[in-house]
Amino acid sequence: MQGLELWSLDELCDHAFDIFEELAADNLSAEDYTQYQQQYEQRGYVDLVLPGAEWVELIMQDLEPELHYEAQIGLTGLDGNPDKVLARILLSREKHDGLCHAQWRGQ
Repeated sequence: MQGLELWSLDELCDHAFDIFEELAADNLSAEDYTQYQQQYEQRGYVDLVLPGAEWVELIMQDLEPELHYEAQIGLTGLDGNPDKVLARILLSREKHDGLCHAQWRGQ
């Protein structure tokens, strides 16, 4: 990883939200998108997790745990715990790596 320009984890969260915001209207149901638009300020979240094996199978590429993360974006429940995952976005921490795959709720 020496010599690579990496996103910090906070920057990666912001990057994931930017991607989500750009693509959500075209990829979520009208109901999910409307609910997100109405409630994201109070209940929106992003969690970064290590990508599971299903991503390797889907993109047919090995992933490095230090470089690749799955951003889960959604709405929390009333208790503050994640309630509804609207998108799972696979990203690289490397700023110049264009890796980005998304799986959307309901697709």
